Amino acid sequence: MPELPDLEVAKAVLNRTLTGRTIEEAEIGSPILLRRPTAATFTRELQHRSLKMFTRYGKFLSIHFEPEAQLFINFMLAGRLKLQAPSAPKQKKMGFRLQLDTGLDLRYHDAKNMGKLYLLLKDEPTSLIPNYKEQGPDAIDPLLTLEIFRQRIKKFSTFIKHVLMNQRFIAGLGNAYADEVLFAAHILPFRQRSTLTDTEIQALYSALQSVLQKAITIIAARVGDTLQFEVRDFLQVHGKGGEPCPVCGTTISAVKSGVRVANFCRTCQI
Repeated sequence: MPELPDLEVAKAVLNRTLTGRTIEEAEIGSPILLRRPTAATFTRELQHRSLKMFTRYGKFLSIHFEPEAQLFINFMLAGRLKLQAPSAPKQKKMGFRLQLDTGLDLRYHDAKNMGKLYLLLKDEPTSLIPNYKEQGPDAIDPLLTLEIFRQRIKKFSTFIKHVLMNQRFIAGLGNAYADEVLFAAHILPFRQRSTLTDTEIQALYSALQSVLQKAITIIAARVGDTLQFEVRDFLQVHGKGGEPCPVCGTTISAVKSGVRVANFCRTCQI
């Protein structure tokens, strides 16, 4: 699942390479992914619009068009964007295709058909997107200060990993980076939020900022101007169950919680 660092880098790549380009043709391939409006409206409205800019909020990537319209993409588990030649074979679960005046297509593919696409036309509010306005502050928003973080986290009472992944608390983290933030903060994922001390909450906030910014820097350097998602081999513990901890050498644990696996070090995290 693409998370904040993946999408932040993709946003920057798209802004560098596609801003100002014009859509020559729009197509919906898998209508189940398009939550609003209809496929016919989507293809009619986007043709001949230009790409104004790309933005991100939490796990949503947005394409802003001129004349005014905005496409919100919630990638969920398997959604991916690709730049491809118009002649490239269309995958069975292609969400949409925007043929650009660059001679390339911007395509959205979703192998699991779980993603969600919302096109809002001029003056249509984001309240039309379920749960969008209910999201908390973006995890790297400069306005998310330690004090605001501290106030918000006290409203939640479940496992601290579940709190970090709750988009109503802060927006942008999923399973992978929740593992990484908790490892950097030396906190076990299954600690109840209510057991955290003020010092641990401060450590969690600091880890959130440092882990995400470092990941963005590494991914950006690795992918250049290409659209690559989930560059994860540099992560410390996520996906490393059974391997030695990079700090102390203890075997990294992998514990399934629901449909997800939590990776952590039983020595470094308490």
